[in-house]
Formats: sequence, structure tokens, C-alpha cells
Amino acid sequence: MKKNRYRNSLKTPILVRIAFYFMVLCVFSGSYVLLKNRQVIKGDRIHAAENAVTDLDKEIELWQVRVAGLMDRGELGRRLKWAGSELREVDPSQVLVLRPGEEIRALPRVASN
Repeated sequence: MKKNRYRNSLKTPILVRIAFYFMVLCVFSGSYVLLKNRQVIKGDRIHAAENAVTDLDKEIELWQVRVAGLMDRGELGRRLKWAGSELREVDPSQVLVLRPGEEIRALPRVASN
């Protein structure tokens, strides 16, 4: 009786090499996927931070517009009257306007750069 024998049988060293190459391929593939996932997560965090910054910029601009509206003389006067404040308007004729090069003897000297 004849035994069935393969002509090109796989021997142990060849099987070990195939298993080794397969494991190396799996490790490289897993590393690639892991690094890509980390990169995507960092990108999402950066995007979220940029969105938070733009939201804060919009909020700051909104508050600046509100403050500018409150600093308007007419609006400020109406709010002071409504609140019953004892502050009164400043007479423009009593406001002292100084040019940068002028010096007034009655005022104390202040050091400046």
C-alpha cells in the first residue's frame, strides 16, 4: 500500500517564517491604526478648542458693542435719570483741554515716558 505523501510538504522552519511575517504584519497594521486614531482624536480636540476661541471672540465683540452703547452720552444720561443718580452733566466750557506739549504751572508735575 502506498502512503499519500505531499511532494512539497511544508516543513517547520517555513511555517515559523510565515507565522513570524504574519505577526509582524499584524503589529505594523495595529500600530498604524492606533497612531491614526490618536491623530484624529488630537485633531478633534484642536478643532474644539478653535471653536471655543471663536465663540469667545464673538461674545467679546457682543459685550464691546453693549459697552459702546452704554458709553453713549444720551444713553448714559437716560440710564442715570432712570436710576435716580445724583450725578449731573459736566459743562463742556469747564473742561480743560491740554495739548501734549503744554505745561500748566498750577498743576503738579507727573513723570511720564
